[in-house]
Amino acid sequence: MRSTRASVRRQPAARSNTSQTPSSKPTTKKDSVSHVQAASTKRKGQSQDYVRQPAKSRATARPAKKSRTAVPSTALNQPPSRPLSVFVVGSGECGELGLGPQITETHRPRINPFLDPDDSSSKFEVVQLSCGGMHTVALTSDGKIITWGVNDNYALGRDTDWDGVMKDVDSSSGSEDEAELNPYESTPTAVSIPSEIRFTQVAAGDSCSFALTEDGDVWGWGTFRDGSGHEQFGYDTNNKFIKCQKTPIQIRGINNITQITCGANHILALDSSGKVWGWGSHEQNQLGRRLFGRHTEHLKPRLVEVCRGKAKYIASGEYHAFAIDHKDDVWAWGLNSFGEAGYADGAGSDSALLPYPIKIRDLCGKGVTLIDGGAHHSAAITATGECLVWGRIDGGQLGISFTPSQLQDAELIRHDERNKPRICLRPTQVPSIGKVIHVACGTDHTIFVNESGKAYATGINSSGQLGLGSDDDVDVVHEVRSKDLKGMRLSWAGAGGQFSVVAGRS
Repeated sequence: MRSTRASVRRQPAARSNTSQTPSSKPTTKKDSVSHVQAASTKRKGQSQDYVRQPAKSRATARPAKKSRTAVPSTALNQPPSRPLSVFVVGSGECGELGLGPQITETHRPRINPFLDPDDSSSKFEVVQLSCGGMHTVALTSDGKIITWGVNDNYALGRDTDWDGVMKDVDSSSGSEDEAELNPYESTPTAVSIPSEIRFTQVAAGDSCSFALTEDGDVWGWGTFRDGSGHEQFGYDTNNKFIKCQKTPIQIRGINNITQITCGANHILALDSSGKVWGWGSHEQNQLGRRLFGRHTEHLKPRLVEVCRGKAKYIASGEYHAFAIDHKDDVWAWGLNSFGEAGYADGAGSDSALLPYPIKIRDLCGKGVTLIDGGAHHSAAITATGECLVWGRIDGGQLGISFTPSQLQDAELIRHDERNKPRICLRPTQVPSIGKVIHVACGTDHTIFVNESGKAYATGINSSGQLGLGSDDDVDVVHEVRSKDLKGMRLSWAGAGGQFSVVAGRS
């Protein structure tokens, strides 16, 4: 008998549907029930025996690689080279943690044994990752792609059909051969790609994934969901419409790309000349241009008129986007109902949108080097290590304890109809965590990494995604600790709907 857990897919908070302006109510433990939807029927496939089990010990070090004579590269893009230890936390009820078929949750960061560079039995050396709503995509040191998590819309880019037996969570009996999860979704596994292709960056959305090659080409798979929940990916080389793309294909119409970034259902690409391209869902103006009617023009890469065609960096929230030009001016467009795009005028209205890129003066000239966005909040890091946050605050998303005088400042804080603080209108520095080197915004939570290699978390915590050992929400930043993190110097964080990932080296 299949368990209830095996028969449903819980959607990440505020990501399951964009048919309306994203909900103005923060996700809570009680709200999580509303994110359950029927899973697609699983097809028959390989047996469970195929899945490699996690290593039982980390004692054996990976053998040193033979040195090679360096050959100058003429490639447009270079991948990161430093292998990362990967730690996961939160809900893994649909395989989001990648810990194999038996582990469905953890409230403290836990080493992923399949991705441990200090373990000789670990198959993969990961150098870069990206978290989607309910899946993760990772780049390996040899330029290949591995994925894990939910694959209902082929976000993993590979076959995960399974003919095994799911454990009945309502039954006290059960065989040891029964699994909590589909092993092919819950175990990091390589995506089949042409051997001559070498990737340098990956990006994940809610049900889509993309990868950038060293030559500046973009490959993708999965699907976008439009405002009515309809699945639509794009077109193949024969101009045939694709609803869901099962395996990686090259995206036509763009080249010489140097950076990619995904929102919930859209993607942006920056080319070597500074032009920004966008495609995917457009209902919240994520693509920076107005589109009308039922045509599918939004599924083809088209220029975003921003930075006078001279952008140097791009970033995305779930339904909004950013670009930085060579003057360090920051531009934003898309959904702004909670001021998440950084534009104070109109914030607080459910229909607040920035249809075209607009300069965000509160961020200009600050030397912003990194931006990330969640459903209704955003964060930026400056060259001096300041972390600035703005947007929705009623779920603790920003991690700031505002002073009474700040709360009374109408130019900084906007209140709801019950006079509760709801929106931070201006970028505000997060105190007490030192110089920040990385930040990741989940749907309603945020993970910070400082220069000392420590992680801090804040926001909605209904699935333990903050890594603090409980499922209690928090309003201010707390340090993330676990026995697996001891001796680790973290350098990266990622945040999905109900899970988080941090990575670094000892």
